[in-house]
This record gives sequence, structure tokens and C-alpha cells, in this order.
Amino acid sequence: MKKSLIISACLLSLTTFGQQLPIYSSFFFAPQISNPARSGATGFSEMVTMHRQQWQGLEGAPETSALLFNGALNKERVGYSVYAFNDVTDIVHRAGIYGNYAYHVQLAEKSSLSFGLGFGYVSNSFDMASVRVKDEGDPFLIPANQNGTLDLSSGVNFKAGDFQIGIAIPQMLAPTIVYSNNYDTVVGYKLLRHYTARTQYDVHIQRDRLILSPIVALRATAGIKPQVDAGLLFNMIEIGYIGATYRSNFAATIQVGMHLSPTLTVGYAHDFSTSDYASSLGMSNEFMLGYRFGDDKGNKRLESEIKRIKDKQRRAEVEGEKFLNEKFEEFKSEMESGQKAELEKQTEALKEASMQLQQAGSQGGGVQQNNNGNQGGFNQLTDMNQPATDPIVNNGSITGYSQSNYANNVVAGSRGYYVTVGVYGQMANAERMATNLSKRGIASRIFQDRNNNMYYVFLMKFANYDAADQAKSTGLNGQYNGRLWIKIIK
Repeated sequence: MKKSLIISACLLSLTTFGQQLPIYSSFFFAPQISNPARSGATGFSEMVTMHRQQWQGLEGAPETSALLFNGALNKERVGYSVYAFNDVTDIVHRAGIYGNYAYHVQLAEKSSLSFGLGFGYVSNSFDMASVRVKDEGDPFLIPANQNGTLDLSSGVNFKAGDFQIGIAIPQMLAPTIVYSNNYDTVVGYKLLRHYTARTQYDVHIQRDRLILSPIVALRATAGIKPQVDAGLLFNMIEIGYIGATYRSNFAATIQVGMHLSPTLTVGYAHDFSTSDYASSLGMSNEFMLGYRFGDDKGNKRLESEIKRIKDKQRRAEVEGEKFLNEKFEEFKSEMESGQKAELEKQTEALKEASMQLQQAGSQGGGVQQNNNGNQGGFNQLTDMNQPATDPIVNNGSITGYSQSNYANNVVAGSRGYYVTVGVYGQMANAERMATNLSKRGIASRIFQDRNNNMYYVFLMKFANYDAADQAKSTGLNGQYNGRLWIKIIK
């Protein structure tokens, strides 16, 4: 009865998995086993060992052990791994060793494309001592009960940020292990070409202290129904991990593990069979041990330094933007204040002129003419718009500076440092400001900055900042009592 169950179980395993490839419930800790392109992807050296006991309590049940070493070279552009396994199912013993090579192409800051090749040797043997037959001279008994063959696997993996997807072809050459060709009958074991795919997305929580990873894996081979694994892994970096996986038409799995240190992890997986033979197959258990070589403090320090530099850069960008906004608001406020003061000044002048006109009319019985034949009131008004105390003479000259610096003698908007009295969003407003300055005997010009489309009214232009700053700070050597700014055109 037990032999019958073993045969049925093996057939079920072959039908479900195409099970020439060992199956591991902790496959997410050793992706290099199924895809050589994942070799060296972690950037550090590590070792992972797993031992799986399937259908415990059943005679001849599958038992699998695996050992993986993974590392990186040449600034993580080259990855390598070595993988060995031993798989026993009843009288069939299967063992193999693979050496994997991967090359990682950096596409962008957080994306890469990896290519991998695996070369290996696979050996199959039969424990003929455990076989009881009626006729020990049966020609179909395998005289050479152990043999092996070379094998090749390939894979590719694409990573973009926290998402990655990989495709691989294990046992790509599909060789046949020949045991005997006696009596014109070839007895052999053919390695089936498999196709595998895996995708994963990592969701980082609490500044990478928690990582939630949905994982989907696919295994297929010719003539066998594809098998899909869909799982969810919740990794608590400082504590351990928990996970669950559903293996289509075969089993559901739970995984738990602990991070004993930053470099050492132990894990356990338990399978619940969902097949029609679940009550007879018994439990399936898997144990995992992972170790990261070297002092992880160096990596932590590097990661911390990179994070510190990025944070500093982000702070500088924020502070720079804040500074520019503050300066713009300050500049806008100064402009509004300057315009307001100029308007108030003109309003007061008009009020004073109006009062003087009224006084002249009341004293003279009407509008009087002066000696030049002009009406006296209007002459007074002109005087108020052109106060005698204005330090700049009527021809617009500013003493103490070269004529080449005057607004009238420069190319407006060319490279240089402009002593500016106003900035406006509309040309009409700028022209109004220039007209008011002209009425006061102050020569000015206007240009538009194409970077912000603002119109600037300026009095002077200098070739260097220090000269412009000296003119602004001194109010053009005390000759202009309004607000001044420096506009830089590069």
C-alpha cells in the first residue's frame, strides 16, 4: 500500500511541477537557483542553505537539500553564484552542482538589466539494493545505475526601482542521461527543458524598516500543466519575516523567520497539501539558514552617508527655493512701497499746488499773469512738479560717473549690472514711471527681461557688480533719494 502511495505521490509531483527541478518554499531567499541572472544582485556575499522534507512519515518521500553561495565583483557589475543540491525520492537519487555568472547593465539610477548563464553537472542514480524483483537476471535491470551529464541554464532580469521581473530557462540543453543500451534497448533519464518567470514588487514602509513584497512565480515545461506560486512576504528588517504562498493545485505554505543579527537569518516553512491525496501524504517542512559575509556596518555606513548627502541636497534645494521666494516677496514689497511713496509724493505736490492756486486767486481776484505773460498759477504748478531741490540737473546728468554709464548711452537689456528704479508687469506702467522721472529731469530707459517678461526702468549700467552696488548703496553719490535695486543680466 505504501509503495502504491509513493508511486501516486511521485506521479502527482511530476504532473504538478514537472518535478525534475527541486521545489523550495523559501525560494525568495535564493532566487539564483532558478535564474542565474540574479547572481550578485544584492551586492554582498552570502550563503543560503535549505533542507526540505516532503510528505513526512511516508516511506520513500522526497527529501531535498541545497547550498548556495552568492557574491559580486567589479563594483557589482558582475555577479556569481555556486549552487549544489541533493534530491532523493524513493530509489531515485539526483544531485547536481552549478556555477552561475551574471552581468548587470545599469540603465538609470534605479534601473538595471541583468543577463546570466549557468553551467552545471547533474547526476542520477538508482538505489538498486532497495529493489526486490522476481528475476534478478531481468535484462531491464539497469547495470550502470549511476550516470550524469553536463547542463546549461540561462536567464534575464529587469529591475526598475522596487519592481523586478525575470525569465529563465533551466536545463536548456535538455540532455539525456544514458544508463544502458544493452539488448538494443536504451535506458535513460531525459532532463526536460523548463521555463520559469518571477516578478516581485517591494513596498517600503517606515523608512525601509518594513518591506511588503508580493511575489508571483511560474514554472512550466512541455506536456505539463504550468504551476503558479503566488505569495506575500512581510519582512521586518530588525526582527524577522512572515509570509504565505499558494502553489496552484498542490499546496498552501506559511513561512516564518527571525533575523538573529544583521547578517544571520533562520527560517521555517510548512506546506499544507491541497491535493486529493492530502490526508495520506503527511506534513511537509522546510528549514532555511542564511548568512551574509563580512561586516555589514560598512554597507550601513555607506547607505547612511548616501542618505545624508541626498537629504542635505534636498534641504539645500528647499532652502534655496525658500530664499528665492522670500527675496521675490521682499522685492515685490519694496517695489510696491516705492511706487506708493512716489504716488504719495506726487499727490502731496498736487495738493500743495492746488492750495497755492486757490490762494493766488483769492488774493488777486482771479488768475494773474506774471512778467513773462504766463498765468502765474500754472507756472507755480510746473515748479511743483520740478522742485528746485532735485539734485539731478534738468539734462539728466549724474555727476561722478562716466557718460557711458548713463541709461541714454547703453544698450538696454545687454549683459551687465543695471541700477534699477522700478520693475513692472505691464509696459504702460514702466513708461509711466519713465515719464515721471523725465519730468523731474532724470534720464532713464526701459528693457524687458525675456526670462520673466518683466519690464525694468533703469538709470545707469555698470560692467561689474561692485561698481553697481556702490552706486546703489550711495544713492548715486547722494543724487537720488528713492529706492534702487540691481538687475543682473548675464
